Order: sequence, then C-alpha cells, then structure tokens
Amino acid sequence: MDPNSPKRLNLLRKLADKILELPASRTLKVGIDGVDGAGKTTLADELAEMLGASNRPLIRASVD
Repeated sequence: MDPNSPKRLNLLRKLADKILELPASRTLKVGIDGVDGAGKTTLADELAEMLGASNRPLIRASVD
C-alpha cells in the first residue's frame, strides 16, 4: 500500500486516535507483529511520527 494513500493515512489516524484515548498517566506499550516483509517497521515509524505530534513522551524501539 502506498504510504501516502488516503486509506493508509486514515488507518494511521484511527490507530493514533485509539492510542491517544488511553490515559497519559500510565506507560503504554504498543506492539506490532506480523510476518517478515509485511511492513511492520514502516507502520511503526509512521505511527510514531503521527503520535509524536501529540507531545506525549514517546520511545520508538524495534526488536528482531
């Protein structure tokens, strides 16, 4: 899927909105899982960028 497609941006907005609905007073961990080559890293990068605009503390980490 094109990273700039309206469908992908809509999905990212929905994910970010759901995450931001949760209390900011607690540490929240979000895991993204899937098969090799599915786009997990790209999705995580894009989601972190979108969440970064919220001014909440954010750590973006990857584990292989």
